[in-house]
Amino acid sequence: MSEQDYPDLRSKLPDTEFQFKQFGEKCETIVIGLHGWTGDEHSLIPVSIGVRLPNSLWIFPRAPFKARQIPKGYSWFDNKPKSVDEVLDTISLLETIVDLIRRKEKDDVRIYLLGFSQGATLSVGTGLLMRHKINGIVSIAGFLSRKNVQMLNIEPVKFNLPMLILHGTKDEIVPVERGIESMKICKELGCEVVMKTYDEKHKIPVTAMKIIKEFMVK
Repeated sequence: MSEQDYPDLRSKLPDTEFQFKQFGEKCETIVIGLHGWTGDEHSLIPVSIGVRLPNSLWIFPRAPFKARQIPKGYSWFDNKPKSVDEVLDTISLLETIVDLIRRKEKDDVRIYLLGFSQGATLSVGTGLLMRHKINGIVSIAGFLSRKNVQMLNIEPVKFNLPMLILHGTKDEIVPVERGIESMKICKELGCEVVMKTYDEKHKIPVTAMKIIKEFMVK
């Protein structure tokens, strides 16, 4: 399975640019990688290469909005979302991708959402809203606030969705305390959360690759 097996992605989402990365001839796992603010569909490809998960297909969509403050790069939201509808519009893009994969593959593949920074926050919010359709979430340098939970009307359920939270203790953009708060909130919502910290700033260190791989091959 490869990019050629998903022409519907481009027909269903003609305004979204994608990159794909495949490891192995079979596909047992699909990872949807969501870049951070000012990133693009190429930003997380090095993570897929570092993790190198056997028999996996990685799908990297580009966020729909230009990042206003910087000439290059994209954002999952047009500046700061002014309403829940604006957030749900972006979430619906990811739901379309997941639903298309599930219709095609049924339960034959595992689906993970992986995001960095703004993409991590989106991964967690989206994943919690469709937790019965995915197999896990990897949140890197992101956060989920109680305000987010209320806005998206996320309810606690008895469903232990696996979640890996990775965060740098020297992160000055999204302080590690926000990652700790996210861990507590997601546990309250019924997730099976593992949090790992590393002595870095707002970035993805090489040491994170092994942790991500071990999380996905459980």
